[in-house]
Amino acid sequence: MKPELRDKIALMHELDMTADELVSALLNLASSERVCLLDSCGVGNLGSHLLIAGMESVETIEIMSDNAAHSLKVLDDKLSGELACVFTLSYDLGLKMLDIESRNKPFESTHEPDILLDCFDVLIVHDYDLGTTWLDGNKDNFEAVSRKLKQNISDLRFEISDAPSAVTSNFTKNEYLSAIESIKESIRCGDTYQTNLTQQLTAKLPGDLTPETIFARLRRDHPAPFSAFIKRSDSTVVSASPERFFKVGGIGGNTTGGKCAEARIISTSPIKGTRPRGKTVGEDNALRQELLASKKDRAENTMIVDLIRNDLGRICEYGSVRVEKLCDLEEHPTLFHLVSTVTGDLRPNTKFSDILKAVFPCGSITGAPKISTMQIIDEIETVDRGLSMGAIAIYIPDSMFEISGSRLELSVAIRTMVIRDQVAAFNVGGGIVIDSDPESEYDETLLKAKALLAATGTSF
Repeated sequence: MKPELRDKIALMHELDMTADELVSALLNLASSERVCLLDSCGVGNLGSHLLIAGMESVETIEIMSDNAAHSLKVLDDKLSGELACVFTLSYDLGLKMLDIESRNKPFESTHEPDILLDCFDVLIVHDYDLGTTWLDGNKDNFEAVSRKLKQNISDLRFEISDAPSAVTSNFTKNEYLSAIESIKESIRCGDTYQTNLTQQLTAKLPGDLTPETIFARLRRDHPAPFSAFIKRSDSTVVSASPERFFKVGGIGGNTTGGKCAEARIISTSPIKGTRPRGKTVGEDNALRQELLASKKDRAENTMIVDLIRNDLGRICEYGSVRVEKLCDLEEHPTLFHLVSTVTGDLRPNTKFSDILKAVFPCGSITGAPKISTMQIIDEIETVDRGLSMGAIAIYIPDSMFEISGSRLELSVAIRTMVIRDQVAAFNVGGGIVIDSDPESEYDETLLKAKALLAATGTSF
């Protein structure tokens, strides 16, 4: 480690804790207080290499409103302040922002708030590349946070004693296959080119299985670069998302080129195209090459890249939107994905609400064109998506915190469950195009559910 970096970390209060010890302490504390944990798990995809957490939030804000403009104003206010913020955005907020009136499902049918935001004056950080843990933020609270963390280190718990429970879906298999055919008819009519169809799986969890154990299992068996554990007042979010939505530096402050050039660059990395990992090296190589050679998967990915280029064009300097990578192969413990990267230079004085109005929800979980496709999704899917297919985010202001890197980063809330009253719910789906095979598309949803089902000790 460079001496200047070591001095900087020491100034911020270094902790003699490994990543595993830190996670165990935070999960133990989550049994009695609010904890927000965003963990790259050491995977390193897309440059992700940090674990960032907050506990004992200074302020919590929960918003459920039909007035999307008011909700976004609250966000803008908080993302221009001195506190770090971890927050969730429901998919259904996107419907309200785009004035899409839900045809089948009143918004009140979900318990999920449009926005849930926790504010912190101290962040706990672990850098997997450096193997170093430290505190950042309000130095007056460092000793209390450090003491509480050290008192709660223990071995992570993985096993449960209760028998596994069954999982149900809001679709039968035949209903899901029929929905795919309905979407293909909409494609023939020119109403959509690609529609992301999901089914919502609901699992009654075994009695002694906690959200903390589920997160620990996922982190051990299926580490993901945008994992999250968020303890809330009446529910817990557990995410193993592999997909970055977007990141940008300095959004809460000066975006006109003040502190660093990155302050004006927005980067988004959509995923489209999935294959399972093989059981042998030979199978792995064959599946890898099959995905890379798939014209269908490449076409799906390219459609979403075009949509995102159009979205970014609304908030970026003319001519600055560029495709940095197209259909790169990304490897995860159980899956291969095709991932592209699109960047742009934000216009001066762009607010967070401006970005959201241009890009939310992420095109990879809607389809294209976005608005008409979201209307089709709303007609076909029988329950609100809630947080699934929404976003999980962190904002870190320059004023109080020394941590380097992205100041604002969002993941797409895929492979993400909300656990409430010992019931876990999450959506899994895929992009439907004109040449989609319904049976294969259905099987892909179960493939994407595999890691979450294993972690919950349930079967479908």
